[in-house]
Parts: sequence; structure tokens; C-alpha cells
Amino acid sequence: MELEFGKPEIAGLDIKEISCKKALSDSALEADYSLNPYRGCSHGCLYCYAPFVIKEERPWGEFLDVKRNIPKKVSEEADGKDKGMGRIGSVTEPYQEAEREYKLTRRCLKQLSDHGFSVLIQTKSGMVKRDIDLLREMESDVGFTITSLDDDFRKRFEPDAPPVVDRLSAIKELKEEGIDVWVFVGPLLPFENDGGEELNRLKETLTSLEVQEIYVDKLNMRNGVWSKIQHLLEAGQRERYEEIYFGDDDYFERKKPLYKKIGKPVF
Repeated sequence: MELEFGKPEIAGLDIKEISCKKALSDSALEADYSLNPYRGCSHGCLYCYAPFVIKEERPWGEFLDVKRNIPKKVSEEADGKDKGMGRIGSVTEPYQEAEREYKLTRRCLKQLSDHGFSVLIQTKSGMVKRDIDLLREMESDVGFTITSLDDDFRKRFEPDAPPVVDRLSAIKELKEEGIDVWVFVGPLLPFENDGGEELNRLKETLTSLEVQEIYVDKLNMRNGVWSKIQHLLEAGQRERYEEIYFGDDDYFERKKPLYKKIGKPVF
């Protein structure tokens, strides 16, 4: 039986309900399987390169395909696979606004739990707190992406992502519930969110929340990213970005000692 949903209204987002043919794909991203309940994302992060990974030509941040049958597919496929870790949200946000209505991430979590699978989740949303009851019942690993403590930065580069304070609150609550939490700091944009004072403040904040695993990554200039972010940079910054990304400036190698003081660089 198809699940019945009330279709949410989200400004600027074209939502389409579809059926997927496959739910669990083999993964090389620190998990055995990848699982994406949605295609697309409403957060509108200007630096996101997910559309280029999945070869999506529609304007990212303006559409969302909802895989309405994916919980059933997870159940069917899990029966025939070796138990392992499923990564939810490798190329989408599993807890974006539409999840409040559709609850596909929650339903997929329930299926993974029922079949003895563990789960790895990466999110920018405090909505993950809703599923603490399920996460406590299974081996779970939750990562939060935080680019900056400065909400003005978030509004510029992640316009429809939840405020950073929501993520910090969720980290605190999950840690209190005994759920493993790590933080991905990135992408770091030169001269925007990679200053020493700002990064040290972020490290102190995460340390106060008893976050022990912190990963750091630079901005990856995949196809299409430059056209989205360059208009947010001052003229002098644009010139430096061109030197760093399209010239021979070894900026990130010079910054690596600072990044290593914050967490583990993954580039």
C-alpha cells in the first residue's frame, strides 16, 4: 500500500512525489550502503556540489523529488543484503523541511533498525532530535555540518538551512542521550569563515559540548559552484579566489597547520 501524505507548501520549491526503483546502494563513504529519501534539497547552500555528483541539471534548491515508496524498498532490499551500516543523506539533506510532513527518513530508520542495520547520518538540521527514540535503539552515528558560528554567514551561503544554534542544541541533546556525534566543519571559504579567531571560537564551542571528532574540509570548486558564490565576494576576494582555485596559489596548504588545530583535515 502506498503511504498517504499531505503535500507541504514550501516557498520556491517544486515538490514532486515519485517512486524509486532502488533504495540501498553500495557505498564507499564510510558506510556499506547509501540511502537518500529525497532527490534535491531545499537548503539552497550555494557551495553544494551534490547536483554535479548526481548529474542533476535542474536548479538545485528549487525542486524536491520525494521517494514516497522508499521505506518499503528499504525493507525489501534489507532482507536480501548482509547487515551493515546505511548512510542516510549522502547527496541530500535527510531532515530538510519536507521531512516534517513526509517522515521518510524516520520510516527508513525504522526499517533499518528492524533489520539489524546500523546508521550514519549527516545533517544541518536539529530535526534529527525527533528520532532520538529510534537512534537509541540501534548503533547510530550522527554528524552535523557547521560552516560557521556566524549566522550572517549562514544566511549568505546557506540561505534556507536551519540556524546554527539549532544544530548546537541538537548536538547537546543527542550527546546527553548517549548518541555518538561528530562535526564536519566545512566547507572553509578563504577569507570568509576560515580565520583563526573564528575557528578557535568554534573549536571551543564544540569542545564545551564534548564533541571529540571534528573534521575539516576546504571549499571544493566543482563545476557550477564558482558561478553561484562569486557574486557574494568583494572584487578583491574574487581575484584571490581565481588565484587559489584557477591559478597556482597554495593557500590551503599554508592554512593546513591552523586547520589541524581545529580538527582533522579531510583534503
